[in-house]
Amino acid sequence: MNNDDDPPKPHFRIWQQNLHKSVNAWEHMLSNLNPDTYDLACIQEPYLNPVNLTNASNLQRHWDIIYPTRHHNSTE
Repeated sequence: MNNDDDPPKPHFRIWQQNLHKSVNAWEHMLSNLNPDTYDLACIQEPYLNPVNLTNASNLQRHWDIIYPTRHHNSTE
């Protein structure tokens, strides 16, 4: 994340990945998604825990987690 005092980055870097609901792919992403390297992460089909949420506690230090509007209403 940039502060107002940081110089602008020359490129906007995006990590995009479909995890196919795989816990192994989720763990790989967690260990490789570096906030100093990427500005935005777009994750499709993340691994969800039994309460239908990502295990994102370690991501929340660097990233904002955004779910689709009706995610918490879904029966899937």
